[in-house]
Order: sequence, then C-alpha cells, then structure tokens
Amino acid sequence: MNSYRLCDSLQKATRVGGLTNVSAGSCRRLTQSYRLPSARWPVDYWASWRQLRSITTIPPKPEQFSPITAIPPTNLKRPQIKSRKQWRRWQRRLMLTGAVIGLTFAYDYYVNESSLYRNLKCVAVLSIVAVDYKLNFNEGKDIDALHTRVANRVYNLIASNGGLYIKMGQALAMQAAVLPPVFQQKFAQLFDMAPQDSWSEIEKLFIKDFGKRPDEVFRYIDHRAVASASVAQVHKAQLKSGEWVAVKIQHPKIEKQVNWDLGAYRLVMYIYDRFIFDIPVYFTVDYTCNRLLTEIDFENEARNADNMNAVLQSESSLRNRVYVPRIYHNLTSRHVLTAEWIDGVSLSNRKELDAVGYSKSQIMDTMINLFAAQIFNWGVVHCDPHLGNQIVRWHDGRLQLVLIDHGLYIYESPEFRQQYCELWKNMFIFNDKAIRDIAISWGIGSPELFASATLLRPYKSGGIRPDRRPERSGNTGNEVPMSPMSRAHEDFEMQTRMKDQFKQFIQDTTKMPLELIFLGRNMRIVQGCNQLMGSPVNRIKILANWASRSLAMLPNLTFRQRVKAWTNHFVFKFVVGLSDIGFWVTKIRQIVLRRENEGFEDLLERQMKGIAQKNFGIQIQDDAFSA
Repeated sequence: MNSYRLCDSLQKATRVGGLTNVSAGSCRRLTQSYRLPSARWPVDYWASWRQLRSITTIPPKPEQFSPITAIPPTNLKRPQIKSRKQWRRWQRRLMLTGAVIGLTFAYDYYVNESSLYRNLKCVAVLSIVAVDYKLNFNEGKDIDALHTRVANRVYNLIASNGGLYIKMGQALAMQAAVLPPVFQQKFAQLFDMAPQDSWSEIEKLFIKDFGKRPDEVFRYIDHRAVASASVAQVHKAQLKSGEWVAVKIQHPKIEKQVNWDLGAYRLVMYIYDRFIFDIPVYFTVDYTCNRLLTEIDFENEARNADNMNAVLQSESSLRNRVYVPRIYHNLTSRHVLTAEWIDGVSLSNRKELDAVGYSKSQIMDTMINLFAAQIFNWGVVHCDPHLGNQIVRWHDGRLQLVLIDHGLYIYESPEFRQQYCELWKNMFIFNDKAIRDIAISWGIGSPELFASATLLRPYKSGGIRPDRRPERSGNTGNEVPMSPMSRAHEDFEMQTRMKDQFKQFIQDTTKMPLELIFLGRNMRIVQGCNQLMGSPVNRIKILANWASRSLAMLPNLTFRQRVKAWTNHFVFKFVVGLSDIGFWVTKIRQIVLRRENEGFEDLLERQMKGIAQKNFGIQIQDDAFSA
C-alpha cells in the first residue's frame, strides 16, 4: 500500500512541479525498488517528494541513445493514397474490354458464322499439337502414344468445326498413306461426315441468288436433301417444263467461313514447315487454296462440266461410253448449280451393282481409259474421281459411265503434259537417263523413288521386275518380341528417317510442278477403285498406252516425225502388252484360290508398302489406297 501511495504522490508532485516525464509505470518500478515507511492519512505529498529526491539515480550513458538527424520536409515522399477516381478508371477499362470481347463474339456468332471462334480454336489446338511434338518426339519417348494424341485432337477439331475443315481433312486423308497408321484409321472416318442444313437456311440462300423462293422456280422440289457432302447438299426437283434436275446448293456458312479457314490453314502450314517439322510443305499452300476456292464456286464447276463434255465428244472411243450431265446455266449461280438428273447406280453401292449384274471389268476399263485420256491427252483432269462421283446406267443398249461433281479440276500446260507422257513411256522402256533428266528438271532428287510413286508400283533401274512374293506381315513365330524401349527406339528412327528422305526427295520446291499433287491424288483414287472392284483390268497397261499415244498425237510434229511416233507407239503397245502375262497369272491365281483380295492391284500395293517402309519409314495401311 505504501508503494501505491508513493506512486500517487509522485504523480501529483510532478504535476505541481512541472515534471512531465514521470509515468505511472516509472513510479511503480521506483517504489518497488525503494521501500518507504508507512505513511499516514492524509498523505504528506511534499514529504514524499523530498524523500524521492533523496533517492540516488544512475545517470544514463550516451551510447544508449542514437543521434537523431532531422529530415527536411522537401525530402519526404508524398503518401500514396488511392483515390476513388483512379479505381473508377480501372473499372471503366475492365467493363469496356469485356463489352468489346462480348460484342466481337456476338458479331462473330450471329453474323460471321463463328469464323473467328473456329479459327482461334484451330490455332490453339494445333499450337498444342506443335508443342507436344516438339517436346515428346524424342528418342526414348512413346511415339505411338504421341501420334494417337495428335490424331484424336486434329480429328476432333475437324469434326467440331465442320464445313471446309471437313474438305481439308478429306484432302489430308487422301495423303494418309504417308502418315502414321493411327492417322490413316482416324481420318478415314471423315468421308462419312455429311452435314445437312435446314430447308429454311437453304431457301434464304436461294432467294439471295435468284430473288425467288425455290417453290416458285420449280414445279416441285424435295425439301429433304437426297445427298450431302462437306461443301453442298443436293435436292431433287422438277422444272416447270417437266425435266427432272439435281439442284446442288452450297451450305450457307461456307462463303463466310472460307477465307478465315484458309487463312488459318496457311498459318498452320507455315509454322509446321519452318519451325516444327522442318519438312517442305508450305510451297503447296497457295496452289491448294486456289483449287479449294474454285471448288466452292459453282459457276466455275459449270464451266468445268462444259469443258469436260466438249473434250469427251472429240474422242470417238469414249463419247458413247461416258456421259456428263447437262448444266442449266439459267438456274446456276456461285452457290447453286442445277444439272440434269440421272437415274443409275452409284459405284459406291457394290451390293446393287452385283444385284443388277453390271460388268466390273467393263466399268473399270471405261473409267481408267477416261482418266488416262484426261491426264495424257486432254489436259483437263477431274481430281475427285471417287466412287461416289460416278454413276453407271444402261443407255441405248450399252453400259454408260456418268461423271458428276466437277468442282475440283486442274488444267495441265502443254509443256507439262508432254513431259509427263515422256516420263511414263521412258519408265516402260527403262530409259533411266531420260527419267533422271525429267526428275532433276522438276527439282526431285530420287528418280527411282519418283518413278515408283508415279507408277504406284515398284520401279528398279534397268527394268521393272516386281517380286511376286507377298510381303510378310505380323509375327511369323520365329521373331523375337521387341521390348517397349526397343520398339520406341525403332519408331523414332523410322520417323526421323522419313523426314530426312523427304528432304532429299524434294530438293528444289521452286521447280516442282504443282499439278503432280492432284495428279497423284487422281491416280491413287483410280487405283483404289480398281482394287476395290477386284482388279478386273490392267490399269498400268492402259495408262502407259495413253501416254505413248498422246506423244504421237502432238500437234507440232512434222509428217515424218508423226510417222515415226506412231511406229514407235505400236511397238511400245506390243512391249507393254507383255505385262498382261503377269496380270493374267495373278488373275488366274485369284480365281482358282477364290481370293478377292489377291488381285493384281493388291500385289502392287504390297510391293509399294515394302518400298515405302524401306526407303521412307512409312507404314501404309491396307486401305490406304481405297476409294
């Protein structure tokens, strides 16, 4: 109690004496260390003060204090105080950005047919694919799993985007023979994709082009599509004059999406060419894009059909065997094409062909002669000759092939057509020097491989002697199973070898005729058709004869040169006719053993697989050349 009274006295004394630095805590510490005698009430404050003054205090040492330097006010920083105006400014920016993004995507969805969104998705997915390849295409990694991931991503992208993406995917599927097996299996499904638009959308497009509803133009038109593809769908209709017609109407979204889609295609091919795979592919982009643009122009398709009909009528051996439907130009625009309706059986319907009893050898002989004439003689080439684009019918007591869908064409220059004919003829007379000169002039570094790729059969310098022993596939029982690490190493080596071989194969992209891209597509589809029909005709002989005949029919030959050319042609026909020996041996073996998949084309395909595996590291699937 004495200590508390002393503390109270000290505080009062300091107030009276003018002391300001004595706190209650200081008083307590002092009173605890110095016991005072008991005080009486009332407290004698002055006595307490005199007692406190008599306490001996320890003076502070200088080193216990740090010197204080005064800071000029001008050197002090101004305090950062966030004002409400600054926060509101950021709020406005965020709201404006969100509004711009929202309006952009709304415009893209409602006006631009989601073109921007589809291509942003394309760039994103293919960027992921590129990074995946860059990081994981290395020795010791699972290459098969990498290809599977990439194939699934690209397929899902194409399927979700639809439209022209399906067309480009189908074009890529036609090159599936040079892709890993998982790509070949996955991309084959793209040919079954056939999107259909509602009648209301189709009607709007028709009114836009013709100013009238379809029901006002035609006596009758089926509102349901009888066929559909990636670019257009077909409706059956009847003119007011009574003729039945096929009305091909473009999918309404295609026109707005095409430039965006092709722009994304260009960008992706450039990145893959220059930064990812380092394989020369970008040099084909402009040519491919131009062909796709002409394909979706139905007025251009009408001109192609007229041109094909004109050259067909000039060839007496084919004018009655092949027919091109008549085009109604007054009912044709960039988005709508009206052609004669043809009743017949599509070559893709094999069951109905067998039920009706059409001769497969007759069909394939007509088809191969038709496309050989286009390539070697006319220079007007239909580049999409799959089975669905060909119809067979009885007309005037004979079998007639009807050719439809004339959108994808190429027109060969006379110089290129002559060189291509010479290439084919020299491959059969084993003129290796001439083959090498043509290959080098086209910027191709491996003449033998180029000859094999052109013939779609093995070519060996000094002669064509295909080994008739079938390639062995699978485990024979004597092979040692490979470990996962060994298989991964082999896959990596195979893919690396393929890249190196392609670089050596295409040495100068500026010299390479880009017509070869679509000619190769045509050749492979025709080979697949012949193979699917059981190889009823000798395709190689027919093509070679047309190449030789076209050289004898060149317009700039003198009389003496023409006589010599026709003489050489008939000698050449005899020599090439000897290839029928191998063809008929294979044919008899196929009939005796009753094996439909052991035809001449099957034999050539197995040999081509061996060449592709040995020289390029390419694994070709069994149906890679199917139509």
